[in-house]
Amino acid sequence: MKKNKCILFCVSFLAAIVLFAQPLSAHDMWLQEIDGGFSIALGHEGQTDPYESARLKDVTGYTENGWAVQLDIEREKEGCRVMADEAFCAVSASLDNRYWLKTTDGWENHRESKGLKIVEEGHSYKHTKHIVKWCDFLSGPVGQRFEIVPLKDPTSLKQGDSLPVKVFFEGKPALKARVSKTSNMAKTHDLESAKDESSVLVQVGPPGLQLINAKLVVPVKGKQIVWFAASLTFRTTK
Repeated sequence: MKKNKCILFCVSFLAAIVLFAQPLSAHDMWLQEIDGGFSIALGHEGQTDPYESARLKDVTGYTENGWAVQLDIEREKEGCRVMADEAFCAVSASLDNRYWLKTTDGWENHRESKGLKIVEEGHSYKHTKHIVKWCDFLSGPVGQRFEIVPLKDPTSLKQGDSLPVKVFFEGKPALKARVSKTSNMAKTHDLESAKDESSVLVQVGPPGLQLINAKLVVPVKGKQIVWFAASLTFRTTK
């Protein structure tokens, strides 16, 4: 029994090391529907991970008229949630993922670089948007700094269909962004370049929650950059 407990502890400890050695910038972010509202999740398909609740900066609901409503954030020990007291077509959230150092030994989530061999470094930001029900205004940007925009109703599509999307940075087409090839939750980091101002076709995954990722790197100076990540989620039934 003691041997089994020791093995279980070692496995859990090693799993924790792997989790915290990986940057949260590599984790997906999405809004998860709960009873009466949404929880803000970070992680991957089938697994969500804890994060500092202070990193979440805002959550916004959008009415049928496209009106933005700021929602009160309930900050908990290992994450955040919001309650929706009215019907929204979509809900968005923004997270300040703070400063990261990519070193020859791995990732560090702080600014202190003394004694470290830096590969690249910079601030990381995450934005996510969830479509609850389709409204026509959602075929354009809602005002997120980095944003994925579907050009037609994605909730009506079925597995294998193509969804045209555009990616915007600060209100303009993000020509250097990379976008998911599919909305399949199991393949969220299979990305391709946006290339030009034309739309990117994303293949719809199996029925259920769909997630499309976009990434953008903005150079600052030397090895310093800013990382942006955006996600778009919606549900399909076919």
